[in-house]
Amino acid sequence: MNVGHISVVTGLLCLWASTCGAAQTVGQGTIRFTGAIVESGCRTNARSGSMVELTGCASISRGSRLDVRSVAPVASVNAAHVRLVADTGEGRYYDQRYLLVDDAGKPIQSGNYVITMTSP
Repeated sequence: MNVGHISVVTGLLCLWASTCGAAQTVGQGTIRFTGAIVESGCRTNARSGSMVELTGCASISRGSRLDVRSVAPVASVNAAHVRLVADTGEGRYYDQRYLLVDDAGKPIQSGNYVITMTSP
C-alpha cells in the first residue's frame, strides 16, 4: 500500500469516528423561561351552593376546561360535572355561570368539591 491509500483510509476512519461521537445525546441541560402574565385571571364567586360564577375573564381563556373532583373520603355514587348555564358572549372580557350537577343533571346540594379550571 502506498502512503496515499493509507492517508485516505485514515481520514475516512477519523471522519466516521467523529460523526459517531457527535450522535451521542447530552444527559443534562438547563432551559430557562422568562416572561410575564399580561392578563389577569378570572374572578370566581360560588353562589347558592351549586352555582359558580367566573367574571372578568380574558377572551384568551375562552374554551377553558373545568374539572370537578370530590374531596370526600369515599367516592360518591353520582359523579359531579359542571354545566354552563349563562355566558355574556363575545368581547375582550366575558362572564360565565356554571351549575354543579350530578349524572342525572340535577343540581348538587351538598358535599365538598374542588373545581379546577385549565386555560388553553
